[in-house]
Parts: sequence; C-alpha cells; structure tokens
Amino acid sequence: MRFLLALVGVLAASAACAQTPATPFDGKWSAQVVRPAPNPPQDLVINLATDKGGKVTGVLTIVGTGDSPIAWGFVKGDLITFRVTVPGAAAPTPFVYVGRFDGTKVDFGRRPDDLSVGQLVEFSATKAK
Repeated sequence: MRFLLALVGVLAASAACAQTPATPFDGKWSAQVVRPAPNPPQDLVINLATDKGGKVTGVLTIVGTGDSPIAWGFVKGDLITFRVTVPGAAAPTPFVYVGRFDGTKVDFGRRPDDLSVGQLVEFSATKAK
C-alpha cells in the first residue's frame, strides 16, 4: 500500500512539473506594432515555447497575413531573442526580435536581419487571454 501511495505521489509530481512552463515567455502573446509611415500598424500573435535549455520555438502570426515559424531563438534570464521570416511585398524578409520580460509584458524591438535596410521598431506584447 505504501508503495502504491508513493507511486501515485511521484506520478502526480511528474505531471505537475510537465505542465510548468520552462520560462515566463511561454504562451500566447499579442501586440500591435506601430510601424513607420506609410506602413499601417500590424497586429501580432506570438506563440512561444521554451525548453529547460533556453531554446525557443513557436509561431509568429501577423493577423491577416499568415504564420511564420520561429527559425531559431533562445532565452537567457529575462531576455529573449528569435528570428522569423515573414512574407513581404517583394520577397520574404527575415526579422530578428529581441525582448525583455518585465513581469506583466514583454518589451520588444525588431528589425530586419539585414542591418543595412529598415529600422528598429519597438512595441510591447501582453499575454493573450
């Protein structure tokens, strides 16, 4: 009987640990990005998952445009960075996102991977409900 109770306790603890996110970045985030004129604002949904080693996976969705999987990314403490390639008018464009978690939101900066084009755009993302 003791063995059975111990086994049930271990299984319950394992299940609880499996449900715990690896970092506070895990989950679904939403943001509105105000871009330089003449570009209109973009609504984003960012689904993030991290593992215990800090690797980031997920999908960035530009509402009305489509999904872009995260190509690579990592988390270190309260910082996150990842790269996605998004559809563009002329050609797909790779972007790098860098963010800092502040307890209730993530403050992001993003810019094209090619630093000779575009500019840094800053925005904040909040946890989607």
